[in-house]
Amino acid sequence: MATQASACGIYDCAKCDYLAKGLCHGCSAGNMRLQNSGESICAVFECVSGKAISHCSQCRETSCTLKRSVESLCPMRSRFENTRWWAGRMARAFEARKGTAGLGKKREISEKVINRLRWYLTALDEFAQQGATSISSWRLAERVGINAALIRKDLSRFGEFGTPSLGYDVDFLIHRIRDILCLNRSNAVLWVGAASLRLHLASISRLSNHTCRVVAIFDSNADEVGQMIGDVEVQHLDKLENKVAESSIQAATLAITGRQAVDIAERLAGCGITAILNLSGEMLNLPDSVRVTSFDLVGELLELCYYSGS
Repeated sequence: MATQASACGIYDCAKCDYLAKGLCHGCSAGNMRLQNSGESICAVFECVSGKAISHCSQCRETSCTLKRSVESLCPMRSRFENTRWWAGRMARAFEARKGTAGLGKKREISEKVINRLRWYLTALDEFAQQGATSISSWRLAERVGINAALIRKDLSRFGEFGTPSLGYDVDFLIHRIRDILCLNRSNAVLWVGAASLRLHLASISRLSNHTCRVVAIFDSNADEVGQMIGDVEVQHLDKLENKVAESSIQAATLAITGRQAVDIAERLAGCGITAILNLSGEMLNLPDSVRVTSFDLVGELLELCYYSGS
């Protein structure tokens, strides 16, 4: 029985007239017939089979080693397909993968794109938990609340991940977005404000899915110091600099209120923290070398009042 997609990912076998008419026997059966008769089989099918995947879009390689010529053309379809069209489309699909090489390196990406990518990743996590193996751009757009064309545009900046009529392979797209967001390495986070972490503990646990976790918790409240949150012990703020110095922590969450938050932010910047999530509601004036993302609960509610009015 033929698969729903060809090994190259270009054809949707379920809608193929050639397959329905018996002119093409599908990748598995067709290439087996060719092999039994002593003919050369499809180079793409041979490559995909050797990697134990179902089609090219699932390949994790950053570049394709197959020739970008008609030598890779499916020998079954070459009898009735437009050779130049097939070879051109296959070459474009292979060349697009070059754009995914070196994604671990920092490069200029707009803040809006980064913001949307993390929402795509959150939605993909949910689809994966539900058992979905592939997802269309419109279905992803429906979940995130963003235009499907914008999703395709965002992802195309980093290569060609989807396949026409088939959509995106969920696991593969999660893997690529993680690469873009530098989640392919271990990321340690320091948290200041134990009470706030307890409130968010259930959602914070999602971080571990992407090699990111809270490894140190600090507070000045004597009742909090020494308590365990998950598997991490709350330490006194006096030990903050020593902890950062002896570890590879570069990111921190500042989740305490009051003027003290400003002083702690300056301490964090001074001991080498390069990124801070500011939940304090205070205005932080730190060096440009420190990335600060602020969320002010009171400010957001004040803004919301405008939209809730008649």
